Parts: sequence; structure tokens; C-alpha cells
Amino acid sequence: MPVYKDKERNTYYCRFYYTDWTGQKRQKCKRGFKLQREAKEWERLFLEQFAKNPDITFEALYGKYKEYITPRIRESTAHTRFHMMERHILPFFKDRIISDISPADVSAWQLEMMGKSLSDTYLRSANTYLKAVFTYAVEYLGLEKTPCRKPIGSTKAQNVNFWTPEEYTLFIHECRDNIEYYTIFEILYYTGMRAGELLALTLNDIDLRNNRITINKTFYHLTGKDTIQPPKTAKGERTVDIPDFLTVEIKEYLQRLYMPKPDDRLFPKQLNYIRSAFNIRVKRAGVKKIRIHDLRHSHASTLIHLGANPVLVAERLGHESPDITLKTYSHLFPSSQADIVQKITKAY
Repeated sequence: MPVYKDKERNTYYCRFYYTDWTGQKRQKCKRGFKLQREAKEWERLFLEQFAKNPDITFEALYGKYKEYITPRIRESTAHTRFHMMERHILPFFKDRIISDISPADVSAWQLEMMGKSLSDTYLRSANTYLKAVFTYAVEYLGLEKTPCRKPIGSTKAQNVNFWTPEEYTLFIHECRDNIEYYTIFEILYYTGMRAGELLALTLNDIDLRNNRITINKTFYHLTGKDTIQPPKTAKGERTVDIPDFLTVEIKEYLQRLYMPKPDDRLFPKQLNYIRSAFNIRVKRAGVKKIRIHDLRHSHASTLIHLGANPVLVAERLGHESPDITLKTYSHLFPSSQADIVQKITKAY
């Protein structure tokens, strides 16, 4: 541990080399020690601390984490995750040395996030992604511990937006001017499938004879290219029965297509065009504004109102387990429970 005398200032300083997290050799110099042993002790503590807490900015850490995680997750998941992190996390911590980031700093970031009127789900996701970056640093770069201690965003089930059958009837009436959009919204409402699942449908997926639709893939448009991927989970692959009138509507739509091939997408559109058409017709119908994804919630609420049990609803929606269904739609089930109690009371 070389220590040198600064004769002009009558103090000591240490100058030494160390290898940083990238494997590059760097020089460190610290001046102003009154005693030689103080300089030696500072050098010893620095090297000891550096072995646990690498000298790396959060921006550099994020770059390493991105390289690590990208091949391990779906392209669509990576796109969503990185967009959120680069918008809400990276600007806050960008130039900070990761070993200097404290729980208080993370708390300050959390307070800033909670002031942005973001949903609880979004807040929880952002916090999870930040924690994942620090966990990576702990496991692979020698960071002593993560500064992420407390979660943000309520874990209580939030009420979802949905239309009643009456509201949907008013809306779909405004879609009769375009058979493609009419068919799209009918399928979404009466099957509960996700928009990406609908956009991936091909002729092979439609069983008109048995009134069934097979869902086994999803469509994404990422970084300027169309992508078809399998569902995220095994339960995402499913077959849903459809009512006779929906089969008739799909037949009428297919008759308008020019020689569709079995593997051609039935609705070769981008989601933003469908979203625009949806919003225009929502306004025209004079019903409350919801998202396209809320047609899925509307389907679930209709099933629950009709007395369907959580297991059936979960299977139809492609949830990994009924627990997800109960957590998402728990506020809709009490009325069904009340009906059951009334039936029991009448029976006895």
C-alpha cells in the first residue's frame, strides 16, 4: 500500500491501482491525510469496500442488466420493461454510483413516482424493475445489498372498468358502418380474448362447424416489425366456445375477404388503428369511456353476473389460476354470493 508525502502541503496521499467492474485497470488518488497511517487505512478501506460495492454508475449498471436480461425474456416484455425504466427510473438515478444509492434515495424516487398520478399496478411494476436491477448488481457485480426495501402501490384489488350489456349494445350499434371493426369488437366482447390474441387469429383458428375459436398465439408490433409469439403461459393456450350468432357474424366477415389463406391473419391491422376506431365510436355512442382491454373485463363481468364460477371464468380468459380471476374481479362476486344466500334461505 504505497503512501507518499506531499512536501508542499506537509500531508500524505495514497495512489494505487485497482480493477473496476469492466475489468479495466484504474488509478485512484486521495490527498490530504495528516498522518501516514490514515492514508494507508483509507486505501485499505477503499479496496475492501470496492470488493463489495463496485465503482459503477446506475446508467452503466442498467446497460449491463439490459444485456443480461434481454435474451431471458420475451421481446414484448423487454420492450415494455425497458420503456418504463428509461422513462421513469434511469433519469433519476442515471449518474449516481450504485454503492452510494441509499434506501432514502429510493424512497425519494418512490415519492416522485407516486406524485405522477400513475396506477398502483404501474407503480408496483416500476418498483419491481428497479429492485431487479439492484438484485442483479448484488448477485453478479458484488454490490453488498440492495437499497430497495419497501414496495409502493396498493396491492388491494382495484375496481376494473367495464360496460353493462346495455352500454355495449349502444356502442356496437355505432359499429355497423364497418363490418371489420364490428366483427373485431364482437369477438373481443363475447370471448374475452386480449386484443393481441385477436390480431393473431388465422382461418385455422376458427372452427365454424363447432362454434369454437382456438387461441394459441399473440400479435405484437415492436420496433417497426410485426411479431407473432406464443402465449406467456400454458393456460394462455385455450379453446373458447362462441354463441351461434357470433359464428354467423364471423362467416359474413370471412365472405368479404378475398381468398384468405389458412395462415393469414384475419384482421391484418395495427392496434392503434383499432383503438382509434374504438374511441370514435365510444364518443358517438355516448357511453362511458373505457379501453379496448376493458371489453375483456366486460366479458368477465357478464359471465359472473350469469353465475359462472371463477374456475370457468379463469379458463375462458386464459388466467394461470382462478386466484388471478378472484383478485381481479373480487368486487363483482359478492352480489353473486348474495344471490346464493337468498336461494339457500328460500330452500330452508
